[in-house]
Amino acid sequence: MITSLLWILQTISKVAEQQSTKPRLLEMYCGCGAHTIPLAKSMLLSDIVAVELDERLVTACKNNCRLNNCLHGVGSEHCSNETLVDVFKGDAAEWAAKTLRCIHKKNRVSEVANIDKATTLLANNYNQFDILLVDPPRQDLDKTVCEMAIKGTFSHLLYISCGRRALIRDLAILCTEFTIENLAVIDLFPGTDAVETLIHLKRKH
Repeated sequence: MITSLLWILQTISKVAEQQSTKPRLLEMYCGCGAHTIPLAKSMLLSDIVAVELDERLVTACKNNCRLNNCLHGVGSEHCSNETLVDVFKGDAAEWAAKTLRCIHKKNRVSEVANIDKATTLLANNYNQFDILLVDPPRQDLDKTVCEMAIKGTFSHLLYISCGRRALIRDLAILCTEFTIENLAVIDLFPGTDAVETLIHLKRKH
């Protein structure tokens, strides 16, 4: 886990070095914040929006951010040295679908019916996210998440996968717009045939 996290931090550090301002990151499938908290504490990012479907994990992630003084809106006025995190409960596919509708219609967010606060935040700032970090379940990314990655303006995509067959399927889609910049394979589950694959994809120019 530490090896995996160090790879993520080193990758984002290299991305940050290439930009004049700190990048903004959207994290989907954030879980309890195992990646979110170290990324916030690294101070490599300007801010993080983290999305998770499981309500228990959302609560845990918020609590972890609060304990680490990086939860947006909770004493954040005293945390100028930290990257602030917004944590939302939401299904990644629904989040991506709503965002795509906002982009396709090219309307003001207030004119789109039945839009929640989380999607409003994303749609209002969509073009300002530089990095998309995904750590999906074994069955792969939802197609709408892949579409959002492709049609959006993310310059970089970090894909953490524990399902190689699913990863191969997703890369066939994502590599139409991204190239593989770097990758690592980690034996995170000793004694099994499963491995953790971490891939850094960069948008083609």
